[in-house]
Amino acid sequence: MPTLQILKGPNEGNHLELQGERFIFGRDPGCGFVIPVTSVSRQHAQIVRLNGKFFIEDNNSRNGTFVNNQQINERTALKHNDRIRICDFVVAFVDQQAKEMTVGAEEPEPLDEGNSTVEASLNHTSHMLLETQPAEKLRLLVDITTNLSKVLELQTLLPKIADSLFQVFRQADRCFIIQQEGDKPVPRVVKTRRVADEAGARFSKAIVRKCIEEAKAFLSGDASRDDRIQLSQSVVDFRIRSVMCAPLTRADGKAFGVIQLDTQDHSKKFKEDDLKLLCGIANQASISMENARLLDDTVRLEREKERNHRDLLLAMKVQESFLPSGPPTLAGYEFWGFYESAREVGGDYYGYIPLPGGKMVCAVGDVAGKGIPASLLMTRLSSDIRYSMLTESDPGRAVAKLNDSLYEFTSKMDRFVTLTAVILDPTTHAVTLVSAGHASPLLWRPTTGQLVDALPTAFGGPPLGMLEGIPFDSYQITLQAGETLILFTDGVNESMNVQGKQFEMEGVHRVIKAAGDVSPMILGEKLVAAVKQHAAGRDPFDDLTVVIVRRGS
Repeated sequence: MPTLQILKGPNEGNHLELQGERFIFGRDPGCGFVIPVTSVSRQHAQIVRLNGKFFIEDNNSRNGTFVNNQQINERTALKHNDRIRICDFVVAFVDQQAKEMTVGAEEPEPLDEGNSTVEASLNHTSHMLLETQPAEKLRLLVDITTNLSKVLELQTLLPKIADSLFQVFRQADRCFIIQQEGDKPVPRVVKTRRVADEAGARFSKAIVRKCIEEAKAFLSGDASRDDRIQLSQSVVDFRIRSVMCAPLTRADGKAFGVIQLDTQDHSKKFKEDDLKLLCGIANQASISMENARLLDDTVRLEREKERNHRDLLLAMKVQESFLPSGPPTLAGYEFWGFYESAREVGGDYYGYIPLPGGKMVCAVGDVAGKGIPASLLMTRLSSDIRYSMLTESDPGRAVAKLNDSLYEFTSKMDRFVTLTAVILDPTTHAVTLVSAGHASPLLWRPTTGQLVDALPTAFGGPPLGMLEGIPFDSYQITLQAGETLILFTDGVNESMNVQGKQFEMEGVHRVIKAAGDVSPMILGEKLVAAVKQHAAGRDPFDDLTVVIVRRGS
């Protein structure tokens, strides 16, 4: 009675007797021979006996039935020693009667699996590659290295690598270049011998993960029978046979991706020499990819830097629009203002606010911190102080209202604002001052040489935005003819030189007294010049703001 000798699959080496008129292969438990693999259809194929002869036919299976490596599309007669292949399951049809009639007939030879599983790694400095590779492949390697060194863009580089690999490894059916992103391997290039196959091509995550985690190259003559990897659906569904995978590594030896090549034909296998050559190519590809990545990063950073610079320039122009474009006009008074941020944008503020009755508010503020966060709060201060001063006739209540409006924002940002507001009455020359944690304006009396704080020591409330619902007191003085008020932020007195020494209030007093009875512009320019000279040789320590008000003689 004819039998089937199992050459590959469950119970390998055993013989199955073909009893009955119909023998079914499939995944269904009711089949004559069950093949528990998802790529096998439920009733994949069958052998039938007709008039004493045996025929095999495919039952419209998904992956086909093969006899002697030829796919069958119709009922096919079986003869002694024919090999039947269903996915990875292989049997030989043994007709005992035909065997005995054939002189010298032998048992079916076992499948030549070759060296089915090999694991290897190639050191970056290894010379094994040069010792073992044929001259033609070495020439191709040199050509690949030369070509890769000329390409500096990843989008162009990766397809070139894949094309080169197909030239070197003629047995390869599919090529994947994969990069690790976090915990996920992401295919950057998928190429197949037949373009039509690319849309459905999938790589084995199990093999890729093993290669990346161990940073070692991997070779298997038959992935479906390799005990080192868990049999995955991709290996089964895409009939991955021989496969090799080489890590793409950085200078520290850590893998950032892999190159995977595989075959779908049992007769085409990769060998150890192929793996060594692939490792050499992967090393060159790693260098080229890292160079391209660094170039991409450099270009991206430069573009980001340019974009940020443009954004900062725009922010600077916006911030400048909130500052006075020039001195105000108030009968009997002269004004001069100066603002310079330590960075492109800053947190200092100064402004003039005309009030009903001909009065004028002159205010200087300093937002804690520097840069964009401080500048954003400064713009809020600029609008809110105008509203508060115009809607509250009493300066103290106006600043209290300003404090409450800012608290909603500063409390979330852990920031605060110091402020000095001076309200000038050109009719009576009364000056009303309100302070919120800011240094007192200086009162300069050039005729007597007196330079004093305009506010009493310890006068004023806390910085704006620290506490909600607190009152602020006001203090009033009279500005005599020829007297000057100097308002400034701590970027003046706390300006540092290269030794770390501050300009201090002593330096401010020295400049003012040395200037004598001069216009606000001359006095301000002298003060700013002295501060900058003191800080020469180092980056600005803080934003710099000075406002000077002088009553005419």
